[in-house]
Amino acid sequence: MPAERTAKKPLRQTTLFGFAKPAPPVTTTSSDETSASDAPIAWDEDPMSDEPVALDAPDASKPRRVALPPPAKSTPKAKSKAVKEDRVLTDVLLSIKPEFTKLISERKKNHEYRKYKLQDTVVRLWLYETAPTSAITYVMETSRPKVPGEVNDSSGIGNDDFDNGLKQSKYGYPVEALYKLRDPVTTAKLKERFDIAVPQGWRYATKKLIEGEKLEDMEKLF
Repeated sequence: MPAERTAKKPLRQTTLFGFAKPAPPVTTTSSDETSASDAPIAWDEDPMSDEPVALDAPDASKPRRVALPPPAKSTPKAKSKAVKEDRVLTDVLLSIKPEFTKLISERKKNHEYRKYKLQDTVVRLWLYETAPTSAITYVMETSRPKVPGEVNDSSGIGNDDFDNGLKQSKYGYPVEALYKLRDPVTTAKLKERFDIAVPQGWRYATKKLIEGEKLEDMEKLF
């Protein structure tokens, strides 16, 4: 009868400490097969020895520093440059509430008051009515802005308060003439036809807008 077989205990893998893994075999390559990491080493003669010594040999213990190219200089966009060259310093788009354009058109308000001073070159204000109108409806001719104490006209709404320093506004633009657009320039038309965004406060008009919406084609109210 065959001898009884005894069950073998499962073998456990153990790790021997102090033993390093064998280094991978070193393969030699021809000069045509040299990789980027096998950069050539500069050699020179040591005056105290007959053997050549390596210069600037790489130190494997130190991380390699890679020189990054200098950042490219930013150049202004051609479109923004074209818009700047196209702007007209005599005409400004001005945001205004619809109730104030109504008072101006009725000649009850003969000065438009602002906290800021526009350039002295400005002679026309294109009044962009905010919501719900959201369109350029009038063009107002003006001149040098006045400061408190210079208006001296009680017939216009807000004039006395301005002269007495009761307004936050510091400059008053006189309404010298007013033109009404026969076809208001809506927000969509302003963007699609003239490539102009809705003015947040004010912005210069462009040649394209002035040539496309001529004063002689508007209704002159006074």
